[in-house]
Amino acid sequence: MGIIVLNILADVSYDLLKPDKPNLRPRSDYDISHLYQEHFKLKKHIPTNGWGGNWQTIKGTDIAIGDDIERIRLTRNELQHSTAAELGDTRFNELCNILSDLLKRFDHYNKPQKLYTDELKDILAKTITDEDVKSVKKNDLPEMTFEVEIEQHFNVPMQ
Repeated sequence: MGIIVLNILADVSYDLLKPDKPNLRPRSDYDISHLYQEHFKLKKHIPTNGWGGNWQTIKGTDIAIGDDIERIRLTRNELQHSTAAELGDTRFNELCNILSDLLKRFDHYNKPQKLYTDELKDILAKTITDEDVKSVKKNDLPEMTFEVEIEQHFNVPMQ
């Protein structure tokens, strides 16, 4: 899940900022926390229930861009502040479903060159290497302990 956060969700958030911030620094200068702060400062895409919500306050019907910015932050925080790096199968599948829906909306809104949903499918279909785990640990989730045992049966619906 950390690879999805690093490789897709940060790009989604960055791509959303580009049209509104002409002097935006390179993507590599931002992590999700910094991107969230930039969105907060812009006050363009305000979440339905305001900034700083939690999973309980965001309903499935809250699908404004600001609501998805909150979902990105909450996903990142759930992984960052977790005491164990291992997500249970149920929570992993819940997050994948939430993110799949979110990425479909951003595919439509941001119109990326390569669809975010295709990137998600690629990551979910890929075998995770030791190098991938090291990259996640180094880049965004340094204090987490990683135990990688992947056996997933998650299907992202085709469009």
